[in-house]
Amino acid sequence: MITTRTATLADVPAILQMEAVSIKHPWSEDDIKALMDEPSGVAGKIAVVVEIDGTVASYIGASYILDECEIGNVCTHPDYRRQGAAEAVLRELISRCAALNIQSVFLEVSSTNDAAIALYKKLGFTQYNMRADYYGKGDDALLFVYKI
Repeated sequence: MITTRTATLADVPAILQMEAVSIKHPWSEDDIKALMDEPSGVAGKIAVVVEIDGTVASYIGASYILDECEIGNVCTHPDYRRQGAAEAVLRELISRCAALNIQSVFLEVSSTNDAAIALYKKLGFTQYNMRADYYGKGDDALLFVYKI
């Protein structure tokens, strides 16, 4: 069973482990903990985890100011890929952004990450730009936006 909830400090070890096996340049423990900061005024952070049968399978971290949100990381543990976790965490983030009157959600993704690109397009994200060789020679950053 897939459930979504706000990430807490208790989730940090699972998130760090997930990033270590999934991302070339994982975030530091301090960066992950900073996602759990309480929002203040028109700016804040959003951190959501997806659990599958009680195990943290995916997470998303984003920051927002006024009516714009930027996704910093979306990560799904390799053991839980292709089970709906990434889609669930993205849909939950979009829902929370809508509740905060956020109008645009931005992200960047490696041009070699075909699975992520397909998911973003499926959910309605559109590419608006590219940064050539951002992740290394021949590995561009594709910039996407979702309009709420």
